[in-house]
Amino acid sequence: SKKSISPEKRRALMAKKYYKLFKRDTVIPLINEVNADLSYYGQITIGGQNFTVDFDTGSFDLWVPEIQCSSSQCGTHNRFDPAKSPTFVHSQNSNFSASYGAGITISGYRGHDTVIFGGISVINQTVGLALIDGFSNIYEEDGILGLSIPIDSTNPGIIQSIRTQKLLNQTLIGFHLGRYKLNATDKSYMNLGGIDSNAYVGNIVYNNLVSLSQYSGTWTITLGDAQVDGVSIGGVNSPALIDTGTPFILGNSTQVSKILAMIPGSSFINSTWWIPCSTKNVVSLVFNNISYRISPTELIITNNAIFPLSDSTCASAIQQSMYSGWVVGAAFLSNVYSVFDFDNSKIGFAETKAVLN
Repeated sequence: SKKSISPEKRRALMAKKYYKLFKRDTVIPLINEVNADLSYYGQITIGGQNFTVDFDTGSFDLWVPEIQCSSSQCGTHNRFDPAKSPTFVHSQNSNFSASYGAGITISGYRGHDTVIFGGISVINQTVGLALIDGFSNIYEEDGILGLSIPIDSTNPGIIQSIRTQKLLNQTLIGFHLGRYKLNATDKSYMNLGGIDSNAYVGNIVYNNLVSLSQYSGTWTITLGDAQVDGVSIGGVNSPALIDTGTPFILGNSTQVSKILAMIPGSSFINSTWWIPCSTKNVVSLVFNNISYRISPTELIITNNAIFPLSDSTCASAIQQSMYSGWVVGAAFLSNVYSVFDFDNSKIGFAETKAVLN
């Protein structure tokens, strides 16, 4: 007769067999929009319907276009049809609007539905459904999934829902934003609930969030300094929003002018900084006394749809901001592996390395 197996051993064998089903971290592939290293997006499912979204640490709301949004307002993007979702519920506080940079606005109404991404199902999640979409003719992705830190319990963001529903052992997100302009086979992806040690070199160094009330709920840390070819501009010491949804690096006009003045051939024309397309100068940003280099390739904007190019002059990825602080986007974040730790309210950086297809 076969030897009997104790209940404890049976459970251990079952756990080993189905380990992958119970694993609490996952990888979400991202698409490098127009291969310009400016914007990255991935796929989610809302109420059984597929959408592409920008995973945006600089905003709070999750929204996609709604079925009634006209082509003039929502372009050719996928639209959510409430009638086709068995889990959709209209929100009592139904009005929805959101504002982004450059005067872009979104408006429509709210609902609740099941959102799935990276194999994680978030039930009863607040979703904005856009009837007016200011992004419709700008970006490839359908909508935005905001990853700002949740501060409103009555209107929970998706990360707040993930924590409440205990869907991850660690509520953290890691980003590897591939640098197509340097290596066309460099993958882009987001780690949900874990860190990919193969995506970086050295150690991840963490930064505490700025505690000032005006930055509550945002991923804002202190930018200590900026350097050009290792030479400091004299100290920055400014709040900096770390924003995966922003292509550029936007900063204080005086400090940005100091940086660009140290790059030979730079010029400021029509409120835009321009630099030689062939520049070899290395700009670095300093966080927590660690200097992180920006590749010269990432310092130039090669997307003609955003800034027209000449034969020798390109727009700089570093531009002046209308705000007092800094906004640090993909032009920097593509040079680091970044970790957004919701449990400990910290942001970590390490030097990135190519992860090949």
